[in-house]
Amino acid sequence: MRLSVRQRPLRAGRLLLASLALLTAAALTGCGTRSSSGAAEAVTSAKPAPPSGGRQAVVTVGYQSPTAQTWGALIIKNRGLYEKHLKELAPSDQVEVKWFDATAGSILNNQMVGGKIQLSFLGDMPSLLNGVMGITQANYRSVFLAFDGKGALGRNQAIIVPKGSPVKRVEDLAGQTVSTPIGSSSHRMLLDTLKQHDLVDKVKIVDQSVTVGMQSIEQNKVAAHSTWEPYPSLIAHKEIGTVLQPGEATKIDYLAGVVANRDWAEENRTYAVAFLRALVEAHQFAREHPEETAKIFEAESKFPPEVCRKMVENIRFDAAVYKKDLETLNGSIQFLSSLGKLEKKLELGSFVDESYLREAAKSLSRPYLTDSEQAGSWLQGKEL
Repeated sequence: MRLSVRQRPLRAGRLLLASLALLTAAALTGCGTRSSSGAAEAVTSAKPAPPSGGRQAVVTVGYQSPTAQTWGALIIKNRGLYEKHLKELAPSDQVEVKWFDATAGSILNNQMVGGKIQLSFLGDMPSLLNGVMGITQANYRSVFLAFDGKGALGRNQAIIVPKGSPVKRVEDLAGQTVSTPIGSSSHRMLLDTLKQHDLVDKVKIVDQSVTVGMQSIEQNKVAAHSTWEPYPSLIAHKEIGTVLQPGEATKIDYLAGVVANRDWAEENRTYAVAFLRALVEAHQFAREHPEETAKIFEAESKFPPEVCRKMVENIRFDAAVYKKDLETLNGSIQFLSSLGKLEKKLELGSFVDESYLREAAKSLSRPYLTDSEQAGSWLQGKEL
């Protein structure tokens, strides 16, 4: 059985913001109770065992329909893949799967620390912040299980400018104001871009959410906004802005992954492995059925079909953990530390646990990476 529990976004104004609000509202409308902060609360209380003698449980999965590189979740949800693999691995159990849609990773992190969500699809920075929460919060431990979407060299991020902007080159940003969500992957991408052009001290960076940043672009309130997909493609599709600089210019991979409550995963290993089996199947589906995947993305996210097709083409859906991925995350840890965002140093060796993914792959008769493959570049044909 699958239920959806989602967060309602803030209302936006004018052309692009109205479009964004409609898209996000359509994607985030659903059932569930609400907390005082406005976020929906997922019910995760234990239930008595069913008469069959198996267990009865509720698992809540957090995801972000406005963040394209976490859209592996949309395939799992739409096709009921988690339920499928739960039935295969725990046939006697009655497990209810709930889905919690949020506009930001910080919301999912708070819900996880509060014990309301067991698994979440998160971008690289929220994943690392979740990991730090796992070593600083009294009653919460965290574990990174696998990757979801990957953007080679920074793909699926971009610096965008308003339509008709006089800013034609990155150098033209000197003396201008650029917005981005501070502490995000797009913030790191922006800083790396500015460093390449010796502009770090010549550009004013302001903290704006994606929604506010899009409004600022539409209304020419900032010279540029640094963000992630599907927003660069959406704003270009609506002819409200253009891409000034793609994220690939930084040559730093953009990553998203799956984080779990460690206590839950250890106590419910079968459920965690079933989820990763579903993730691997979802990724395979995206590779083998791109047109159907684009339709799922459109149905679940409410973004235009042209944008969704582009996401299928540009995102590498691959759960496997490469050494280069860990190096990218370590770079992000350094970035967050430089901003004072980390309360405590996070050791990836303790945070990342591949054993769940390896077990899932083995149970599906899917070969995992060899040591030499894991130490190299991403391989085509070896995606999980």
